[in-house]
Amino acid sequence: MTDLEPVTVPALSRLANVELMHAGTWSASTGVHTFTVDDLAFAVASLDCPAVRRPILKLGHTDPRFDGEPAVGWIDNLAVASDGRTLQGDYVGMPGWLGPVLASAYPDRSVEGQWDYRCAVGHEHPFVLTAVALLGVEHPAIGTLESLQDVAQLYGVAASAGDRTGAVSIHLKGGTMPNPKARSVAMGVTAEDVRRAYYDDAPWSVWIEEIQLDPLQLIVIDDDTGGRLRVPVAVSGDGTEGVTFGEAVPVVVRYEDADGGSDAEPEPEPEGEAVAASRIRFACRAESRPGDSPRASRSRVAAAAGPTEGGSTVEITDDQLTTLREALGLAEDADLDAIITAVEELATAPGNDAETNGEDTPASVAAKAKKFGLSVMDAATLEARLARGDAAYAQLQREKCERVVDAALSKGKIAPASRAVYLKLMDKDPDGTEKFLAELPDESVVNLSEKGHGVGSEVNASKVTDDPQYKKWSL
Repeated sequence: MTDLEPVTVPALSRLANVELMHAGTWSASTGVHTFTVDDLAFAVASLDCPAVRRPILKLGHTDPRFDGEPAVGWIDNLAVASDGRTLQGDYVGMPGWLGPVLASAYPDRSVEGQWDYRCAVGHEHPFVLTAVALLGVEHPAIGTLESLQDVAQLYGVAASAGDRTGAVSIHLKGGTMPNPKARSVAMGVTAEDVRRAYYDDAPWSVWIEEIQLDPLQLIVIDDDTGGRLRVPVAVSGDGTEGVTFGEAVPVVVRYEDADGGSDAEPEPEPEGEAVAASRIRFACRAESRPGDSPRASRSRVAAAAGPTEGGSTVEITDDQLTTLREALGLAEDADLDAIITAVEELATAPGNDAETNGEDTPASVAAKAKKFGLSVMDAATLEARLARGDAAYAQLQREKCERVVDAALSKGKIAPASRAVYLKLMDKDPDGTEKFLAELPDESVVNLSEKGHGVGSEVNASKVTDDPQYKKWSL
């Protein structure tokens, strides 16, 4: 029997919890659109269908030139996070070489999806995520096309080619993502048109909480007052130019007990699909307001646990509560009573009277300077430090003058008795005196080497009598 050769399985890599897309508004390949939390939930729910395959991972975006290239992995564990506003998944089945270079070679990513997708068993899926493309400057020079095909066969997934009817490509680069398809609310007008037309003139404090389709109207929240308004919508044309708005009417939200004791038969609750078809809801300002970053209202809002002088209550949004807790240094679960108590303590704290009257205190000035990265120092400390700095500088200058004069003295340029004179000259004109001493020749004043005859020759005492000069001497 012939022995079978073992199958060599290539090294694979995995990257968990990668953010793929976010709820929000961006510019996509099909224009400016919006994703809601429902759209992200549709993408996750579609994978429960056995006829919807997992999204593939590939190199490069949708391009007819590269339709034959293999996938280099797939997306597993697709899920929503951050209260349903983030879609994330795991990169699995990637070649071993791709994992270590992913952050540097392919820093950006795109998603490809399909709207109103009908699977092989006849299910209608509102949105399906089909692929995630890793984007870089160009394809990596690693391996060959055949080796990538071998990896594709191992994965059991096809290349990125396929039916793209209704497909869209969206580029994500470091931030949030676009919705490739807006919902129609009237002939020639989408929900995107209504929102943009309204936000063209609406103040910053107002944002759309709900778009009701029958009748067509908006329910908006004013963060400055905490109240809600109903705004009628009229459509007379196409796009944003065909949308007009009526006068805003204040409305309230009422909560009643389910067993209120009424003998009347309760009205049946509408089915979930009917509710979804009759209105479009936005969870927060970040979802509702296209192109705006979420932030707290800049206007101060009065809050009370009971009726005000006018007999009405004031509502505080979650964003405003979060901002108050952070400003007061309270825990995330601090209630309204704790916030009010912290504000009262802050108002009655020592030193606040002077700040309220516009008078600056040392503590308040130091706190303001700290915000700009500055430090505050009192005048006495500053003068003491300056005095110490001046003394240190003077000492350094004296030591430098002494080094210059002593160097000239050691080379015989000046006499030892002149040292004090040259030190005074260095104090008055250090640069000029140093230049003068440098130009003096060595030993110009004091000889430091031997002078006289016999210097430089060797004298042998045993041969002195042979010297002609010796023989001339007579006594």
